[in-house]
Amino acid sequence: MKRLVLAALLILSLVAVPMGAVAQDGTNTTTATPTETASTPTPAAGDSEPEGPTAASQVRVTPVQFDEDFLGVAVNQSDSVFETTGPFAVFSLSQSVEAARVQQQPANAEVLAGGRQVRVDYDDDAAPLGEKSLYTLELFFEDGSTKEITLYARKTGVSVGASELQEYAPVIEELKEVSEAHGYGTSPDELQVYLGYINDRADLVEGFLTEKAAQLMGLAIAAATNWLFWVLLLAGIALLAKWIQRRYGGLLEALQNDVGRAERERRELELAYREQRQTADEVPLEDIPAVGSNAIYWQDGLKTRSAGQLARLAALGAHRKTDDGLEQVHDGVADLEPGNIENSWLEPVLRGNRIPTAKQALGEVKATLEYMETEYNLGHLYRDARDDVAQLIEELDNEDKMAFGPSNHGTGSDD
Repeated sequence: MKRLVLAALLILSLVAVPMGAVAQDGTNTTTATPTETASTPTPAAGDSEPEGPTAASQVRVTPVQFDEDFLGVAVNQSDSVFETTGPFAVFSLSQSVEAARVQQQPANAEVLAGGRQVRVDYDDDAAPLGEKSLYTLELFFEDGSTKEITLYARKTGVSVGASELQEYAPVIEELKEVSEAHGYGTSPDELQVYLGYINDRADLVEGFLTEKAAQLMGLAIAAATNWLFWVLLLAGIALLAKWIQRRYGGLLEALQNDVGRAERERRELELAYREQRQTADEVPLEDIPAVGSNAIYWQDGLKTRSAGQLARLAALGAHRKTDDGLEQVHDGVADLEPGNIENSWLEPVLRGNRIPTAKQALGEVKATLEYMETEYNLGHLYRDARDDVAQLIEELDNEDKMAFGPSNHGTGSDD
């Protein structure tokens, strides 16, 4: 009986010890688990991805373009594949991003504008010269989703400074040519030596000219304050004036007198012209032998009473006053042609056979113009008009010969 009781107690003691140990271990796990879950969430094996669209699936990635030749981004595949040119690239995002990184080196990513932009910077050797390098940009969003973007980078060694140096390339080439022409080399060190030589020469010349200018200024100030300088200056001016007067005095005096003489002659000619014109206006038309008693027809028909009036009418034409000034009525003999004389401005003196023929009227005009030329030396005014009248008379003679000459000859033959 005692053996049975001892055996039962032994079994109970063995069972109690493990149950207590199990209860103690379960309490430690419960307090540690929240800490581990809060720091790094680890999904269970049976958990699934969040249902519905994610920020990564909805984000739109747009490259930011810069107005620089050495920067650029080309879109190979929307929102996922881009080709970048230059040392960096910037992308705008339609969804806010928490973090970004570039998996490969040497390149790194930086989040800007509150998560709405990402900038990718490349080192100078991120892409070999003339080749492209592949980089992957990872974007991490607030909802836990991620997105990978493929980047093909090229010309990452191009910088703003290198781009600006392209503008100075012609200047550098010209400097190299000038340096080589003066016996210097074209390497950077040799160009520096040549520039130093040029600067030394410039400083030397500038210093020499400045020194000479200062000396001349000092001499000028000293001379201006010395009365003897002014005496010598005035004496020199007087001697020079005397020499010019002796050598060129006659020529200067002749030129001065010629100017006065030309002015006097011009005035005398103008006065003579006015006197001659006034005198011609006082000569009655009947005093012209070729006009004679026909002067009454010229007076009645064209209101011309003197030789000067008829000559001006033939040479210059007639004018009449209007509200806007003078209006040209006709241009004198310049308007006359052999076929229209009877209907021209001569018509009033030819009307009703006052003067029998147009040829006779033109002869009287021509005689008046010649009278003005010979008696009053006004050929410069009336010579052209007189030649035009003479030409008209000759053309009328030719027409008469053609009209009557063959007819008379034919009649004589018939007789």
